[in-house]
Parts: sequence; C-alpha cells; structure tokens
Amino acid sequence: MRHETLLVEIGTEELPPKSLLALQTAFAENMQKALDARQFQYGPVAAFATPRRLAVRIADCVEIQPEQLVQRKGPKLSAAFDGDGKPTKALSGFLKSCGITDPNLLDQEETEKGAWVVYRSTQAGATLGAEIQAMLTEATASLPIAKRMRWQSYRTEFVRPVRWLVALYGNEILNCQFHGRSAGASTYAHRAMYGDDPIILSHADEYETKLEAGFVIANFEKRQALISEQLAAAAKASGATASDDPALLEEVTALTEWPCVLRGDFDPSFLAVPEEALISAMREHQRYFHLRDAAGQLQPRFLTVANLESAQPARVVAGNERVIRPRLTDAQFFYNKDLKKPLDKALGQLNQVVFQNELGSFGDKARRISALASIIAKDLGENEAEAARAGLLAKTDLVSLMVGEFPELQGIMGSYYAKAQGESSAVADSILGHYLPRFSGDALPGSLTACAVAIADRIDTLVGLFGIGQPPTGSKDPFALRRQSLAVVRICIEVPLDLDLMALLETSARLHTAECDIAPVMAYILDRFENLLTERGVKWDSIRAIRARPSGIHNLLTASEDIKSLDHFRLSDASALVIKAQKRVQNILDKADLGATGNINPAHFNVPVEAQLITCIQSIEAVRTESIAIRLANVADSAEIIDSYFKEVMVMDENLTIRENRLNTLNHLNRALTDIAAFNLLQ
Repeated sequence: MRHETLLVEIGTEELPPKSLLALQTAFAENMQKALDARQFQYGPVAAFATPRRLAVRIADCVEIQPEQLVQRKGPKLSAAFDGDGKPTKALSGFLKSCGITDPNLLDQEETEKGAWVVYRSTQAGATLGAEIQAMLTEATASLPIAKRMRWQSYRTEFVRPVRWLVALYGNEILNCQFHGRSAGASTYAHRAMYGDDPIILSHADEYETKLEAGFVIANFEKRQALISEQLAAAAKASGATASDDPALLEEVTALTEWPCVLRGDFDPSFLAVPEEALISAMREHQRYFHLRDAAGQLQPRFLTVANLESAQPARVVAGNERVIRPRLTDAQFFYNKDLKKPLDKALGQLNQVVFQNELGSFGDKARRISALASIIAKDLGENEAEAARAGLLAKTDLVSLMVGEFPELQGIMGSYYAKAQGESSAVADSILGHYLPRFSGDALPGSLTACAVAIADRIDTLVGLFGIGQPPTGSKDPFALRRQSLAVVRICIEVPLDLDLMALLETSARLHTAECDIAPVMAYILDRFENLLTERGVKWDSIRAIRARPSGIHNLLTASEDIKSLDHFRLSDASALVIKAQKRVQNILDKADLGATGNINPAHFNVPVEAQLITCIQSIEAVRTESIAIRLANVADSAEIIDSYFKEVMVMDENLTIRENRLNTLNHLNRALTDIAAFNLLQ
C-alpha cells in the first residue's frame, strides 16, 4: 500500500499575530482528528504558521482506508415476511435500497424489542483524494477564530481572505477547494525579499526547504528560537540583557517570516521618566524589547525584530528610532504634566468619572475603599490612617494623562505620583500593590497595608454589583468578579491574613447606599475558594464537609487550615468508622417517622454503650473552642464507641419512648460531629 507525505497549506492575507499559534495548533490537531475518524494511518505530524499561512505536513500517510463494514438495519422480522414467508413491501423496499434482491443475504439481529433484519457487507476503503475535501472542511470549521471575515462576493467566512491553497500527497495534487481557491502545488515566499512569483513544489517533502530558499521560515518554533538567539546576541554585543518577555516574543514571531534583530537607541534624557512608561511605549506601540545593564538599570537602547534582512540596516534602525521618539516624548510630557497636579485635585476629578451608574463615581468608590481599608488594617494590626489614605488615593491616577494613554500603568503611575508629592512609602506602595494579583499566578501585594486596600477594593466591587443584581453569569463578567474573588481568596490564604470575611462583607454593605444581601457574595467567594483548593489537589469532599458546618465559613485562612487537618484525619483508621457512622446517623434521622424532642433521658438507657456514647458526645463538645486538630483527635478517640453503638443498639426500637430517646441521642451526636465537619459528605 502506498505511503506518502500529505501537505495542506492555506495561504492568506496577514493573520492576527496574537492568535497565530493557537490557529496553527488547532489546524494540525483537527487534521489529525479527521484522519483518525476515517481510519487513515499516518506518521509524525508537523504544524507550520507564518503571518501568511497555516500548514500541516503529515508523514507516512496511507492512501486508502481499511475496508469498511457497512451495516443497515431493516424492518422488524415480524413485518419483513407475510404469512406465506414471502417478502413484504417493507422488506422489498429495504432490499432495493441496499442494492440486492435476495433476502437470504440478510442477517437477523435479536434485541430487547424483538428481532430485526440487518444487511451487512464490506466495501473498499475510500482514497485520501476522495476524502480530502471533507477533511479540510472539518479541520477549518472549528478553528479558534474570534472574528470571521467575508471578502469579495463570497458568502463564506474565514479568519482572513484566502489567497492560495496547496494540497499535495507526495507529488500528487489532491482535488479540493477552499473559499474559492482550488488546490495546487504553488506556494508563495517572502514578498519583499523574494517577490510575488510562486514557488512550485514538486513533492510535499520539499515544503520547508523551498520556503527557506524563498526567505520564509515556516516552522513557528524554529523562527522563535532564532529570534531568541538573535536577541541574546544583540544584547550581549551591547553589554546588556534583553527583556524576558514570552508574550512579546510569541507576537513578534507571529509577525515575521524572515526575522532579523536590530538595535536602536533613544535619547538618554528620557530615562528621567519612570521606566515602566518607557517600556510600555516601546512594547505596546512598537513591539520593541528593552535592554538593561548588569546592574539592572534600563538602557537608552532597544531591540526590534524586522521581517527582512535589509541591505541597509542602518536606514531601518534610523526609521525605528524616528518612530519611537514621539512616543517617548509623549510619555515625558504626560509625566511632567501629571506631576504638577495635586493628588487632592485628582481625587476631586474622580467624582466626575462614573464607576457604575447605580454605584456612583470613582470618587464614591475611593471613599468606600478608604473606610473599609482602615477597618481591615486595624484587624491586621497595621496603621489605620495610612490604609485609609492609600485607599482614598488608590484610583487617582485613573485621571492622569499617562494612564489615559497607557491604561496598563494604573497603580504604577499612582505610586510614582504619590512618592513625588510627599506621601509615605506605605501609601505609595499600597497604591501600586492594591492591583495585585492581576492574573492567575501573579505576585501578591507586598505589605499588609497594600493587602488591606486590595481586599477593600475587591470587596467593594463584589458587594456593590451583587447588591444591584448584577452578579456574573456563565458568559458575562464585565467587572471580572471571578478574578476579583480569586484575588481575595489568594491574598487571605497565601499572605496569610486572619480576617473575618463575613464581617467585612457586612461592613461593605453598610457603606453602600442600597441594601445588599451578602449571602450570595460569600457563597460566590467560597465557590472560588473551593475551586482554587481543588485545582491544588485538595479533596473536594473535605472542602464541602467544612463548608457544610452550621457556622459556615467566615475566615478563609482558618477554613483552609481546618481542611488540611480534616485531610490528615482521613488518613487514620478512626476516620472510616466516623464517616460510616455519621452517614448512618443522617440516614436514620432522615427516615425517622417520629420527631425527636431533643431531651435525652438516661433512665431509658438499657444497653451500656448508650451511656458511653453520651460521655463521648460530652467529651467532643467540651473542646468546642479548641483547634480542629484537637477536636478531631477527640473524635478519633470516640470512634470505636460510636461504631459499637450501632452494633449493639437498635435505634428504631418498638418501644416509642426508647426509640425517641435514641433518636435524640443521634441528633445530639449529629450536631456535635457536624459542628466540626459534615463527615457524612466524605467519600
């Protein structure tokens, strides 16, 4: 059987750089799925992507599918033949649809609903050429495309207009079309360095080699590695180190086909501007990599990745230097202008900026954050006045010129402006730190005062939006409440902070003008708490067992420690007895037809273990105020007596008085155990 390399390339106009790697991966995976679904055997798969193409090369692909079993179900056996054993019209129609005339070629199949006639046969496998059109359609239908485009008169949509299509099996062109383009053996190289003439592929295996001859490195990883090497070499030649920026590296890789790293310079006077502003201007506007010296100081130089190897690189560098200068000049102007604005004036301007129509302005929010941050700081033993001041000023840079131009610098610029205007380090650092963590895995605030402001800010948003009936839904979360909740959880359990979160929610609710029900807010935060711990390997049922306590969870740090203690307890032999016992208790109480009064009368005990169980319950309750570790140890000591109780006592006694007394005992035991954890929820 023939085995050859399959190559499929879709040539397009420039693809979105931030989606290119995801498109490459999805296209290759989807082609494999299409081959697997049709039982085509194949070897190693290589994916390719440049700004103008998506491609996949599949080695050692067989030309023909295995034989296919065809099975068709016909009419019920009782309806297939008449009383004389001759085929009915139903069976005759089925035979015709199968392309046969002899009923003896049919099989019978027994099912629960009776016997049916079945036609089974084998047919030759389809060729790759016959299936390629369907496979290409399937592979492109589910690509991760945020916005699809139409072009010319085509009614179909794709990520970008399609300009050419290659479909080769070895040296054979496979017949297929895609968005008005018929497959051929012609691909296209680098526009500027090679020109618009096509490159003719005589075999699928020539793909990478011929493209490189045309100044296109089709392999994304190879191109990225080359850029990394060039960045490191250029930085070393400058006596510096290039910024480690994986996202920017991926983006410039997606923007180039023949990358060439060049170094440019800018006026050192710009270094008087905060480096974050300079870096942001270079990175966001021009996709430049910044450089630092051995001491970590920002250098007045940058590295840019050109998409060609110029005969006059100095002119390319000069062009980049000319382009970046006005960007840096703007940053310098914004910074100097912002420094002249008193923070209290900026605070007044926040009153004109709407946070949310029903929740007021950012000025209103700042005052609520300030009040709540002060309370949190007091709980943490920190300076209340500094927390209050930091909370009040935390959002002032939102009305600065710099943040208006570079929104990603909010908090960073606020910290600079606060320091420049004489605010304490604690206040300035908290303005910066209260935005942390910005994303999963990000750093946490660096001080307890910053933590106080960070939690106050997020709680204010959560309570406010839940209060006006705008909680997040499965598809909509415009205020990023999920991320805000996760930040609260991480700060509380990782810093760690010993805080009564329920009390803080209640305080925040009082600071809002509208009435706010905090129960759903707490439940939402606890759901994020549960998700985070589960992702970190904590048993989900241990979390649920602690959440189900009558007292609930008010303190995330305490709850996380309790969950760890419960997990440790589960390793003991006693845990199995306790879990089994409380499940049984819950079962009995749920099914009991006689309501327990709550009073236990020792006079009705007639089995010694009954009195022993009461002693155990009292012992468990006696350490209620101790740590959960001590309480669990007490439960472990009582496990055998609890287990013995169910072996020796018939709870549902025929005597109603004895039965009620025993149900009261179980109620008492259930409350004592559930106050520690809902053991019956454990697996």
